Amino acid sequence: MKPEPEIIKLLYKWSPYVDDYLLNSRAFAFGLFQYNKHHNGQALYINTGMKNILGLDEGKFDPSKFINPDFQTLVNMAAIKGDGLIFDGVLTTGTPLKSRSVQAKVLCRQNLLLVLCEYDISELDTLNNEMVELNQELNNVQRQLIKEKKTLTKTLADLKTAQSKLIESEKMASLGRLVAGFAHEINTPIGIALTASSALTDAQHSIDMMLTREEVDEEELITALETIKECSPLVINNLKRTAELVGSFKRTAIDQSVENFRIYNLKETIKDIVINLNSQFKKTSIIVDVDCPDDIYLYGNPNDVGQLLLNLMINSLLHGFDNGILSGTISIMVKREKDDLFIHYSDTGKGMDDETVRQIFEPFFTTLRARGGTGLGMYICHNIVINRLNGTIRCESIKGKGTDFFISVPIPKESNSTSKQF
Repeated sequence: MKPEPEIIKLLYKWSPYVDDYLLNSRAFAFGLFQYNKHHNGQALYINTGMKNILGLDEGKFDPSKFINPDFQTLVNMAAIKGDGLIFDGVLTTGTPLKSRSVQAKVLCRQNLLLVLCEYDISELDTLNNEMVELNQELNNVQRQLIKEKKTLTKTLADLKTAQSKLIESEKMASLGRLVAGFAHEINTPIGIALTASSALTDAQHSIDMMLTREEVDEEELITALETIKECSPLVINNLKRTAELVGSFKRTAIDQSVENFRIYNLKETIKDIVINLNSQFKKTSIIVDVDCPDDIYLYGNPNDVGQLLLNLMINSLLHGFDNGILSGTISIMVKREKDDLFIHYSDTGKGMDDETVRQIFEPFFTTLRARGGTGLGMYICHNIVINRLNGTIRCESIKGKGTDFFISVPIPKESNSTSKQF
């Protein structure tokens, strides 16, 4: 906007103020505005700086661009104070959503307002440069964060893979312990049955020899029959015992190795675990006491409960009773309340301090690292209860006074409907 000659004459009257402003400011903007009795404003001249401050393009001037003080307030000041300086302070312009505040002076003469605004361009340039540098640094940081996130994501995936492999290894190790225990346990009844069978064979052979002779020695016949009478029950009972052990091991081993979802009797599952761990406990002075109702049937994988109790019992044996050196009792109490199952597992072992209790379910935490402990047994227990059984598990222990585990799990709905068959 190029000022008309008349405008130049009007501006000339303010030249002392304008000259002073130009001499003492590093950047300046001014505008000459005319107003009427209705407080309507008209821009007679606005320089580039004023357009920038008001946030105007080439369009028509809008008095509402003066926010604080607004244009009407400036006109009222002019009416009260008369010609001369009517405002000297911070002037806020623009719009409520996008405004800026600058140091300004407003002068009045008749029905004209001269607005002089001062702002430091060099400071703005400095701030702009700093903002550019900060944005560049922010971009660099973001790129670095993205790179590190990718690295961490890969590392986390690798750790999860390794953790899964370790958990599977621990489960297979548990199965290995069961196999070793089963092999040791089954040796006794099979050995007795073999010995008795051999005696039966010898007795049968003696009778066959007697039948080939013309006369049979009564005393020899009675001895052979007595041998048969004594050995037959031994063979039958020990083979029954072997069958029970094989059945128990078969159920446990299959449940350990596959996702075998079915209806199962909880007490039978607990007894199978106790039987399969008998070889590890029978040489100790540890008593295992199970209190579980006979009629609790659950739908799911029996290995969930089996692995849970297996790990708890092995943990008690190794930690609570110093690998069987100490004597005591392991108690497994089960009760059902409506749709929830509660298992209270406890041992009278040497207990744990508060720090150990707080960390007991953390992966890879163990107090027997020097003796090959993996620190996954209790983590697997926690994972089974929380993620597999959708329940809760809590540990309480006092040093020297044993350990308690309180387990609560919801009973699957399929258990209620299907167990009526049994």
